[in-house]
Amino acid sequence: MCGIIGYVGGGKAAPVVLEGLRTLEYRGYDSCGIATIDKELEIRKDRGMIGEVDRELSFREMKGSLGIGHTRWATHGVPSRENSHPHQDCAGEIALVHNGIISNYLELKEGLLERGHRFTSETDSEVLAHLIEEKHRSAGLEEAVTEALKEVKGSYAILVISKKEPGRILCARHESPLLLGIGEEGNFIGSDISAFLRHTKKVVPLEDMEYAVVEKEGWTVKNTLTREPVEKEVLTVDWDQQMAEKEGYPTFMEKEIHEQPRTVKNAMAVYDRDIKGLAEMIREAKRTYIIGAGTSLNAAWVSFYWFARLCKAPVIVMDSSEFIEGGICDEDTLVIGITQSGETYDTLAAMRHAREKGAKTAAIVNVIGSTATRESDHVVMQNSGIEIAVCATKTFTSQLVILLRTALELAKLTGEGGGETGAVEKELAHVPRYMEEVLEKEEEIKRVAEKYCNKRNYLYIGKGISLPTALEGALKFKEITYFHAEGMSSGLLKHGTISLIDDDMITVAIIPGDGENRERITGNVQEIKARGGFVIAVVSGEPVPQCDINITAPKCHELISPFVLTPICQLLAYHTARHHGRNVDRPRALAKSVTVG
Repeated sequence: MCGIIGYVGGGKAAPVVLEGLRTLEYRGYDSCGIATIDKELEIRKDRGMIGEVDRELSFREMKGSLGIGHTRWATHGVPSRENSHPHQDCAGEIALVHNGIISNYLELKEGLLERGHRFTSETDSEVLAHLIEEKHRSAGLEEAVTEALKEVKGSYAILVISKKEPGRILCARHESPLLLGIGEEGNFIGSDISAFLRHTKKVVPLEDMEYAVVEKEGWTVKNTLTREPVEKEVLTVDWDQQMAEKEGYPTFMEKEIHEQPRTVKNAMAVYDRDIKGLAEMIREAKRTYIIGAGTSLNAAWVSFYWFARLCKAPVIVMDSSEFIEGGICDEDTLVIGITQSGETYDTLAAMRHAREKGAKTAAIVNVIGSTATRESDHVVMQNSGIEIAVCATKTFTSQLVILLRTALELAKLTGEGGGETGAVEKELAHVPRYMEEVLEKEEEIKRVAEKYCNKRNYLYIGKGISLPTALEGALKFKEITYFHAEGMSSGLLKHGTISLIDDDMITVAIIPGDGENRERITGNVQEIKARGGFVIAVVSGEPVPQCDINITAPKCHELISPFVLTPICQLLAYHTARHHGRNVDRPRALAKSVTVG
């Protein structure tokens, strides 16, 4: 949610900041802006995507070797030039960018208005600029920022610059991600590693209630409340900038769909000790929750069936945003949070709640140095590499690998699963090849999307482990096509939903290669056909003759089928969205990482 970037060094700042904003545009894209200092403070900003605003305002012409930038995903106030960041104070001496939500901003704003401050935006963020202005009248920027933050409630990652102190950037975080990038000829700050990855792989993540003073020659991290220095470890990431490039594909989403055979192999290569450690934690716990949001929640639901069938382990899957209300936590509880970014607000809040109640926590995560990696008792990195498209694809299937490997390991520890465990483990090794075969069908899937997917309503159905595949397929479809799509158990059709079957509804049936669930779903397809419905089968193995269209994947064990059927659903959504002119990398109203509540 919102991308922020800062740079202070020996070169011109504006091109560096602009480059970082382009990389971060997946985090927010309804407006953007840059502030630099070269004796005077200059701010250029407006509504629109970065390329559009840059053509109008010529960001690269801005002078100075220090700058901050922001690309916005609106929360308070509509997208507009006035609501774009950076924001400034009344005197025009301070500029600030902010990611997060100031929950007590109305109260603060009323007091500031009474004291004569003039506001130019509807945002919650602007109150911080004016609070800092008041403190900065009689104190240095460092003291002004820390004193202002003591009055703030909510979440924030902020960068602040002042004309009075033109050689430094003050940054601070609380419940919103922020990292320093340590360069040879200058230093960087970003809400995401990709913001400065082209320039340095050396990273210092900030913790909650920490701030940093960043200058060309160096940096210092301190506690926000005490202003005491904090020792920090410099991490080195193994990503490279090429991973954030399209590599000849028209969109990041298509590139990332096609990366899945490789990223699944990467997840298979995750250290056995990390997988065993997670399995042992599940075995020792009396109660295990697996929580997530969006795509990560659907990955958790897939694992529900693996743990049940392979381990006889009754894990509880919950939506992160509901966990604090419904989760039961004590010292015998384990909470496993799945979060690609490691910064998902609801998942972090749930895990913190669990720790406060004495529970153990673990995280399956993709971003090194993220909050989830630092706050969990045990961490498993999924090794997917940078995912730029807002719509999660390769990270989903990587999460599935980690979860299935954990279930298989737990089955070995407990002696459950029998012959099925060995069969599934053996077939898991073939998943990259199965995925490659599916991806070779892209042109066929594209033709189906362009010819048939012209309705407004879509129903995705599945049974057993095919149900979460249907849920994820529907989520992908509605995220980027803007058509209504609903995923549900095929067994629920007769309990109300079947009344919706008409000429404006297409059903996508997720069907495994064999077994009772194939027969059950096929029976439900016949019920839809009897009412004049149109059915597209996403099927492992042989086609289902009752369906109007069959898109087939290699036949495999039912418990492996989510890996081979998911890419078909991804490509069906992708080509439908492209056919209807949607921006698949940046769907409207969505952001890559939901870091605010």
